Amino acid sequence: DNYGQIKGRRIHFYGNDGVCLFKFFVQSDDPQRVYVWLVVISNFMCVLIISLCYGLINLRARKSHNQVRSMMAQGSNQGAPDKHARRLQRNISKIIITDFLCWVPFLTTCLFHSLEVLDATSLYPVFSIVILPINSCINPLIYDNFIKEHFQKSINIFRKKATKSTG
Repeated sequence: DNYGQIKGRRIHFYGNDGVCLFKFFVQSDDPQRVYVWLVVISNFMCVLIISLCYGLINLRARKSHNQVRSMMAQGSNQGAPDKHARRLQRNISKIIITDFLCWVPFLTTCLFHSLEVLDATSLYPVFSIVILPINSCINPLIYDNFIKEHFQKSINIFRKKATKSTG
């Protein structure tokens, strides 16, 4: 087999090449095709369920926010609940979008490869080494404001230095 220009000998299901990842890209004559499709369908269902759950969390948070807002007395500080609700909704949207952008192209590529519409063997290393790990790394970054706060501080320091040098 030749996955991503990496030539190797067929050892077994996990040993087709130098990338140690479950073999999602199978041909129609592969004896493991049914098993792979069960795993692919399970992954797709997980993406759908996670997206649905985050969507429900978003709806409940919005409903709760609206209830709190309507119960608050006139003239009280409404900025804090609004800011928190918007940040929560943005984070949930980012999580759904990143999951979708990482997993749906991968699962679609698996489908096209299996149906022999597309030879995706050269894409295997890209998905396994770059795209899927990105999805695993992005969610904690979305949840945590530490990086965003430090990035903003760095930009502010850069702006101050740029203003001093030009002014």
